[in-house]
Amino acid sequence: MPSVPPVGVVIANYNNGAFVGRAIESVARQSCRNLRTIVVDDASTDNSDAEIRACLSRLDDSRFHYVRLDANVGQTGAIKRGLSQLDTPFVGFLDSDDKWYENFIERHLCVHMNAEFPVALTYCDSHIIDADDRLLAGTAWWFEHAAPTDKAFDTAIVPKIDAATGGFTFPANGRLTFHPRWTPLSATNSMASMLFRRSFVDLVLVLPDNDLRLYLDYYLSTFAGLLTGSIAIHDALYGYRMHGANKHSNATVMGGTYNSSTKDWEPISNHILQLVQRVLDEEAPSIRAAFGEWRHAHSQALVRRALDARSNSSRGAWIRFVDAVSMRVKTLLGNGRSAAAGQLHRER
Repeated sequence: MPSVPPVGVVIANYNNGAFVGRAIESVARQSCRNLRTIVVDDASTDNSDAEIRACLSRLDDSRFHYVRLDANVGQTGAIKRGLSQLDTPFVGFLDSDDKWYENFIERHLCVHMNAEFPVALTYCDSHIIDADDRLLAGTAWWFEHAAPTDKAFDTAIVPKIDAATGGFTFPANGRLTFHPRWTPLSATNSMASMLFRRSFVDLVLVLPDNDLRLYLDYYLSTFAGLLTGSIAIHDALYGYRMHGANKHSNATVMGGTYNSSTKDWEPISNHILQLVQRVLDEEAPSIRAAFGEWRHAHSQALVRRALDARSNSSRGAWIRFVDAVSMRVKTLLGNGRSAAAGQLHRER
């Protein structure tokens, strides 16, 4: 039988000295052992360097290597420095204030190796935790987001409390959803939720560091949705930490469809889509060579229309645009452009 491929991990850290040790330890505990991990400190000004060195010394694990940068280059720059030392066919990027559960890489790899359709990206749900690892919410509500309606909850989604440890245990649900197409309302989850094919990352991650200092997750997941599709894993496989000093998610969990950040998302997402459009234009020959003329042209059209709709229209026109995109994709699927993808668009 074929063997399991190695996985590369980059933990990019900036001023998360209180949490980075727990992030590193969560990678060391992975059930998949064939890993190579690069911890990159992005010129932190807190105690991160000492914490990282102490953690790696305790672990004494040859699979881990440390790079400390002299100047701050941002999230994307730090991750690129880590990638430059990896040659693995799959890569994951763990935010240094989050932590993976022990089966994170195992589950993602198995989903990537499904026998129906290969994708560039798999992503999963998360628990929301605080600075002390205490559970705040059992799901990231924006994961596979749908408008709330009256419904009966399956009791299988409710955790149990282990009296001996005082911790929650959640039953695995095993659900997967294949998304063969991107729309402007597509949402995945944070950087720590994702596992990528390295060849895909190398193809699209070509921007200068300063052009994309943050929000690499949105940039890469948009490209994956446009070019290959993605698969959502409905189990929470990591803890997404909201501790009050996050680079983005600096709000409070109050319940409901809460805002994870006090920042205005629209200008941020517009900027990222403009970067995607730029790379689609500048890297057209290599993207066409990898995915074909039609996929490249269709991706350009989707992003261009999304940006035009945002700049020229109200919310109602925006929704009409999304509906038009969906109808266009359905028509193309019906014409056999993406028949294989159409057969896979279902929940398992």
